[in-house]
Amino acid sequence: MKRVTMGGQTVEEAVEKALAQLHVPKEAVDIVVVQQEKRPFLGLFGGKEAVVEVTISNPFFCVESFLKHVIEQMNVRVNLSCQAEGDRFVVSLSGQDVARVIGRHGQTLNALQLLAQGVLNRCTDRPLHVVIDAEGYRKRREETLVRLAKNMAKKAIQTGQDISLEPMSAWERKVIHTALSDDERIQTFSAGAEPYRHVVISLKR
Repeated sequence: MKRVTMGGQTVEEAVEKALAQLHVPKEAVDIVVVQQEKRPFLGLFGGKEAVVEVTISNPFFCVESFLKHVIEQMNVRVNLSCQAEGDRFVVSLSGQDVARVIGRHGQTLNALQLLAQGVLNRCTDRPLHVVIDAEGYRKRREETLVRLAKNMAKKAIQTGQDISLEPMSAWERKVIHTALSDDERIQTFSAGAEPYRHVVISLKR
C-alpha cells in the first residue's frame, strides 16, 4: 500500500498536503499522527510542526470516486455499481444514457476503463485490475467477436489469403486470438501501432 509522511503547521494541514500528494480523497486513507504540532515558546523558539503518516487503505474507493467525477463531468444519467472480487474491481454501469458511455464499438467504455486502471495503479503497488461493463455490453461484444473470428477464419481457409480485421482494443484482440487458438489450420497475430493495431488471420504454412 502506498503511503506518505508529511509535515505541516497543524495536523489538518499535514493531512491535506498528504492527500494532495497522493491525489486521493480522505475516505480512501488511514491517518496516523506521528507528532502533534507544538507552538513555539513565547512565539520564538521550541516549536514543532505536526507530522502524519497517510496510507491508502482502499484503492478501489479512489477508482469509484474518480469514475463518479468523470460521469458527472460527462453530464450523463448513468448509475454506478461497484464490487470488489478478489484482485478485480468490477464496475457496472446502467441507466438512460448508458449508450453514450459505451460509445462506438465500446471505445468510450474502453477509454474509461484505461483511465480508471491508471488511477488504481497510482493508488496501490498490488497487481489489481479494473473491469468496467455497461448492461452486459462486454459479454455481447465478446459473442460478436467470436462469431466474427470464426467467419473470418473460414474465409481465410477458403481463399488462402490473409484476413486483416478492423483496429481493436487489446481486450478485443485477445478475444479473437483465444477464439481461434485451437484451430490448427490458421494462426493469428497482431499488427500495426496503436490506435490502429489489429488482428491478422492467416493460414499456417
